[in-house]
Amino acid sequence: MQLLPNTASLAEKRGAATARLGQIAFINCLPVVLPLARGHVPIAAAVTYASPAELNALAGSGALDVTAMSSFFFLQHGGFELLPGVSISCSGPVGSVLFFSKVPLTALSGACVAVPASSATSVNLLRVLLLDELKVNIEVCVELEPSLEDARYEGALVIGDRALSVDADWSQRYWRTDLGRWWLRRTGLPMVFGLWAASSGWAAANREQFTTLAGSLVEAAKMGLSALLPDVVKEAHRRTGLDPDRLKSYFLEQLDYRLTGSHLDGLECFKQLCLRHQLLRPAPVAS
Repeated sequence: MQLLPNTASLAEKRGAATARLGQIAFINCLPVVLPLARGHVPIAAAVTYASPAELNALAGSGALDVTAMSSFFFLQHGGFELLPGVSISCSGPVGSVLFFSKVPLTALSGACVAVPASSATSVNLLRVLLLDELKVNIEVCVELEPSLEDARYEGALVIGDRALSVDADWSQRYWRTDLGRWWLRRTGLPMVFGLWAASSGWAAANREQFTTLAGSLVEAAKMGLSALLPDVVKEAHRRTGLDPDRLKSYFLEQLDYRLTGSHLDGLECFKQLCLRHQLLRPAPVAS
């Protein structure tokens, strides 16, 4: 997906080093991406668009300086510094991280569940909630497009654009669980699915640019949810075909692009639950 051409030349004109920036290609990031892509908020960066899993891999290999990434990858890796003020979160039903099952959740112990490869956070959130509240342990199988049409699976986790697309149909046929709603009920805290972070070495060596990039992302999110919201909804409709009013409520009422102290508490709670259930590697003990 090419939304932001000639970013390198923009950086050169401004006399700034060009940061290698990763952005998520799902519509949930459009309020942040679109104002930058259309030049309403200037940014000195060469942009790569990909799925969260692809961006995680690029960040882990050192191919990106700053990137949107899954919260789980951020917690597991440990080599990144958070950009303040911006995230991809929810404080209640999120609408685009949905688990559908052929049986009630309590009957899923030992069952095979189809999950996407594109989001480590959502997969581990599902496992954490099932284990922590219901003592249910599932077997996960990664699929390109998880589906309950496959007889092997008792459940399917769908995220992002696809979750929004299948929701109306699948909700009529299967048990539906919105993981954002479940997380808030369980913890009372926001759920941070994704965030922006810079490699620690790059952040230390480019402190001014780190601060400027963070400010640009925050400004873009504010603009994408206000003056440019009609454009964001129009682009999301073009990509998904979903009703514009549904998309508007998704951006304004279900997604949360802030990163406050409460969001950081939610991120820490997710970390501790992942550690409790041995989904995260414990930090090494200093000798």
